[in-house]
Amino acid sequence: MNLTALRYFYEASQYRTLTQASQHLHISQPALTKHIKNLEKEYQITLFERKGRYIQLTELGLLLTEECHELFQQEKKIEQFLSTKSNQKTIRIGTTQLNNQELIKHILSDPLLGKNNLELTTENTTSIINKLSKETLDVSILPEQEVLNSFVKTYLYTDHLIFVASPTYCPDFLNQEQLRNYQFIKREKGSYLQEKLESWAPKTTQFSNQMTSHSDALLACIYQNGIYLCSNLSAETLIKEGKLKKVTIDSFPLIERKFYLYYSKRELDKSTKELLTQLITIFQSKRA
Repeated sequence: MNLTALRYFYEASQYRTLTQASQHLHISQPALTKHIKNLEKEYQITLFERKGRYIQLTELGLLLTEECHELFQQEKKIEQFLSTKSNQKTIRIGTTQLNNQELIKHILSDPLLGKNNLELTTENTTSIINKLSKETLDVSILPEQEVLNSFVKTYLYTDHLIFVASPTYCPDFLNQEQLRNYQFIKREKGSYLQEKLESWAPKTTQFSNQMTSHSDALLACIYQNGIYLCSNLSAETLIKEGKLKKVTIDSFPLIERKFYLYYSKRELDKSTKELLTQLITIFQSKRA
């Protein structure tokens, strides 16, 4: 998702006209309008109703402003958190999109993790492996990787894949025959989730426009753009909040993945050792 466009939408929602909003944001009104229209076009939604020269949020637009408020408040919280650690040694952690939300949640909620200055890198598995091998990362959280046999690995937790959808998008249970009535959210080429979905899905499966990130795919799912195959842990909170629901599809196998903490066998400094110990304790206790 283009977070710049999302931020412009959120800021514009605080004003009665786009002219007032553009003056506050120090950009031209046409540029601001284009950002908002691109956002609406990308997800095929309407966020504002134009009434003369005034703008009014649609029901969906109002809901999105609430989500944006939470998102940008969290951003401020993370910035404040990181700024207080600027004089400490930076410990570089690499994660994939499937587990970075879980990690961030623990960092923000655990006072012991907060003693460290952490730099998070969220990329695909291949990129994280390369960076760990080149020592541009200190530690990583990944599913089991044979190519990392030269690194120390410690088990953290087991996750599994589930299908999710907007609560009103489709029934809770679907058979193969019913799948033709719904589309699935598509991820980028090389995505582990997309590979698993394509290896199982019938040839008649309909796919949405391609999403290039896990967060974009979840948002598209919330706005009823399709059914999404994802990590159970990554959708856990959204399901509890009622924004998504689990969808059971017959013939889809249980796919579990064990996640490990990988780090170098070389001697580690004290702060990195403490971080590893705390990460292992937190993840294992949460999944005990």
